[in-house]
Amino acid sequence: MVEFLFFAFLVGLLVFLLRRRGRQATRLAIIDGSNLLYWKGEALSLEPVIDAIEALETAGYRPCVVFDANAGYLVAGRYLNGPSFAKRLGLRSSQSHVVHKGEPADPHILKLARDSGGIVISRDRFRDWEQEFAQETAAGRVVRGGYRRDKIWLDLPKEKVS
Repeated sequence: MVEFLFFAFLVGLLVFLLRRRGRQATRLAIIDGSNLLYWKGEALSLEPVIDAIEALETAGYRPCVVFDANAGYLVAGRYLNGPSFAKRLGLRSSQSHVVHKGEPADPHILKLARDSGGIVISRDRFRDWEQEFAQETAAGRVVRGGYRRDKIWLDLPKEKVS
């Protein structure tokens, strides 16, 4: 009886660890929020950011959005912090960030990509940062995208994401 209980415990522990490992292995996708605001049509909108979040989650990525400090003024006519954007985007507050006034978002985005091994969603080529962030600005790490027939497309890497 004791052996059976111990075996059942080990099986349960194994299942728990495998599920936990799968969740932690989800690759981060850092969205250049201020860049995506302009992806759809002439007027800026949060819609491309929301569409990208949905597409990334469907593809198995964990999205994180980084905005320039002035993005709130562009979207809402006033300053918005990370948690305020997160609420509008349907994300947890830890998944949305706004850089400090006067600081460019690009190095924050690329450092987050470096630290996490994640991809970056943006049309920006990050030329000013190529030397400091060579791997993060390489092909396959910066994912381009846009709209076709009113539907978002992202040129995601072909690798399987767990």
